[in-house]
Amino acid sequence: MFDKRDLRYITEKFSFIMRVSSIFRVNDLIWIDDVKNKDINKIICELYKYSILPSYLKKDFPIKNELKYAGLLSPVNLPSHPQQALPLEGEVRIGRKGNFGIDVDTPYNDGYSMVIDSIKRRAISYPDFTLYSGAAQKIIDEEGFCSAISSFTIVGTRSGNNPLERYFEIKNNYEKFGITLIIGPPKGGIIRKISSCNGNEEKEQYNKIEFYNFIPKQGVRDVRAEEALLSSLSIINMIIN
Repeated sequence: MFDKRDLRYITEKFSFIMRVSSIFRVNDLIWIDDVKNKDINKIICELYKYSILPSYLKKDFPIKNELKYAGLLSPVNLPSHPQQALPLEGEVRIGRKGNFGIDVDTPYNDGYSMVIDSIKRRAISYPDFTLYSGAAQKIIDEEGFCSAISSFTIVGTRSGNNPLERYFEIKNNYEKFGITLIIGPPKGGIIRKISSCNGNEEKEQYNKIEFYNFIPKQGVRDVRAEEALLSSLSIINMIIN
């Protein structure tokens, strides 16, 4: 998950991964705890809860030790994170305890509201399932690694195939099953770990696992996990769209 335990390093790395995941509308972000450090897990949880909030709700968020470098977090800028201070027709805001960042008349104190009149400052409730609200986050240990594998799983690895040569296959599988993308830990060994999950033929037939190299002819000795994530999601996004 993290090859260093420095709080600033973890904050900056988390920020990059959270930002990239949001750009490409990732639904679920699963961290694999390969160091079994409860302190790191707590840091990730607190950073997630803080970063997912719009700026006006962050003001009421209790600042803990885990958020010492929260100022280094890049804004996620989700659709419900408006930048302007004045209400604008059609904008959607998330509120807690009546705080929507603006003085607006809305039927609920919590949840999503959409501004329909900027002059009278009126808003209506808005169904959150129609709006991208960021990737849900979960932390699993190494023993639960195999549970992250879905019906169609792509593993990013230097020894994999060229994804552009399997363009239609990837797109068709995505439309049927969706995609789970696995990026290996800094210490490596991802292929061996994946192989251990296919212990029986029934599971191997049910789960389709493919290995792709999203950075062919890389010019560095090793590619960091966050760099591999950005490269992989960029190419997958191009293929499925």
